[in-house]
Amino acid sequence: MPLRVYNSLSRKKEEFVPLHGKRVSLFVCGLTPQDQTHMGHAKTYVAFDVVARYLRHKGYRVFYLQNVTDIEDRIIARMKSTGRAWNDIVAQYFAEYLDVMDRLHCTAVDVYAFATDYIDEIVEQIQGLIGKGHAYVAEDKSVYFDTTTFSGWGKLSGQKIEELRPGARVEIEERKRHPADFVLWRAQKPGEPAWDSPWGKGRPGWHIEDTAITIRHFGPQYDLHGGATELLFPHHEAEIAQAESYTGVAPFVKYWMHGGMVMVSGEEMHKSLGNFWPVTAALQRYEPEVIRFFLINVQYRGPIDFTPDLLDEAKRSYGRLSETVRTVDAERRRAPEKGKADSELRAGTKRALADFDAAMSDDFNTREAIAVLFEYVRAVNKAIETGAGRAELDSAAAAFRTVGGILGLFQAPALATDRFDGVMDLVVRLREDARLSKDFATADRIRDGLAALGIVLEDTRDGVRWKQK
Repeated sequence: MPLRVYNSLSRKKEEFVPLHGKRVSLFVCGLTPQDQTHMGHAKTYVAFDVVARYLRHKGYRVFYLQNVTDIEDRIIARMKSTGRAWNDIVAQYFAEYLDVMDRLHCTAVDVYAFATDYIDEIVEQIQGLIGKGHAYVAEDKSVYFDTTTFSGWGKLSGQKIEELRPGARVEIEERKRHPADFVLWRAQKPGEPAWDSPWGKGRPGWHIEDTAITIRHFGPQYDLHGGATELLFPHHEAEIAQAESYTGVAPFVKYWMHGGMVMVSGEEMHKSLGNFWPVTAALQRYEPEVIRFFLINVQYRGPIDFTPDLLDEAKRSYGRLSETVRTVDAERRRAPEKGKADSELRAGTKRALADFDAAMSDDFNTREAIAVLFEYVRAVNKAIETGAGRAELDSAAAAFRTVGGILGLFQAPALATDRFDGVMDLVVRLREDARLSKDFATADRIRDGLAALGIVLEDTRDGVRWKQK
């Protein structure tokens, strides 16, 4: 089944055909490390982690690049308010971000590119834009992009230059020739960090870093650009204008993907509204995989409402899925070679994998993919009750590993190596011997000791089975 992606540029789903065969260049707008990583960040980066995982599962060679905006107005404001060095602030919050991403199993990024490492490329692009008449130097030696020189302005967002007025989602500055113009290079103000340029000391504007980084790594055109919906205008519009004016190659990006926003009780999440949720706070209340499950249990383009009640519901739902995964793992170690329900389970596994792939091939629809998982779980549990053989249970376990690897779920470290299996089988037999000898104190001590280690013994009609919590 061909993979189809909703392209914000064309406003429709398109078949995904990379520019260079099976090689895929993916760029996602990254963090400005000046405050705690919040749930809005998590939604975006978990979503694109799944995108990269699924593309790799389908055989694509993905190079996933994410920028880090390590110099920006908010970083400077925090520097001034705290008296700390700007790079110390960046180091603190970027380290927290990496820790949070690791806990949420976001492992797909190949390179984190810091804006200040690309000053030479930024200056080179600005010089090129000035030379081609697309940018101008203002009186204070800042440099602005002249949006009236780019005929394609608005093709991503639908915004028209003539409709823009001062204050209408554009920054008001007297130095601009037109309200839609945006800064490429910001002249240094007293006490601010700065770098050398032909126009004097200053720092890069927000938009130019992304084109400098991607053109350096991917060239003038690449496959996929991801980010949150709120970046579509003016940030991504500005990227297109800069890059296509500089290189003359269009489209700059073949597929634009935008993720839905995080809401809190129906309102957009903002610090000013007092509904700001840092991921670290959420992780104090919920397991990382519960949060990840919650975030992908919606198609990436859709918004998500973040409330404790909904997270509690996600915890219960994910618990049902993970419990079945553990049950399959426990059952297949002690199941007979063949069982009554083998043909039904075999067909169910084949159907589930096909339906899962169909859902993911339809614009990475994780919501539908998870619905397939729940249907499969019901089929698996029914097969276990009826009696399933080891081979089909092994296939079911492999299916869960496959979909879990794509979604980033069921990733808890597995203890069930062959050697560990053998040790556990021995412990279970010793406990059974103690029970048969009416040494219930020893039997209970074994059960309680294993429970303390996160291993549960279950007495079933077919004997004792063990599994991890």
